[in-house]
Amino acid sequence: MKPVKLTISAFGPYAGTQVIDFTELGDRSFFLIHGPTGSGKTTILDAICFALYGDTSGAERKGEQMRSDHAAPGTATEVTLDFAVGAARYRILRRPDQMLPGRGGKLREEKHAATLWRIAADGSVAEVLATKVRDATDQVRAILGFSAAEFRQV
Repeated sequence: MKPVKLTISAFGPYAGTQVIDFTELGDRSFFLIHGPTGSGKTTILDAICFALYGDTSGAERKGEQMRSDHAAPGTATEVTLDFAVGAARYRILRRPDQMLPGRGGKLREEKHAATLWRIAADGSVAEVLATKVRDATDQVRAILGFSAAEFRQV
């Protein structure tokens, strides 16, 4: 699995939307995520693992615990990961359980949601593979050949 692009919103220490474009690494197959303590390195790994499996990288926190304390109330917590396996490309979007503003300013509960797509060579959506959390997770497991626990070990 090769990450292509990671977009996180209201996730961990990131109150707004952050985009990490891994294609800027070119053909490099090995890279280092570095920075000072508390700068968000683990959050990047948490976001990748959450996108793929609905769990964080250490399985110590649940998705709903990853909402940024600094995010605006109307900003949804979500993670989108574009990734490649061989020549095949995929995109997965996940949103954890969260409370968001609804009608009349009242909070409404939004349940964990996930959608998985196969992406065409031109970057367009070629096919919707799953629109339910469990189905998306099962499809990712089948595509990658790893469970979440195995992925965290790798």
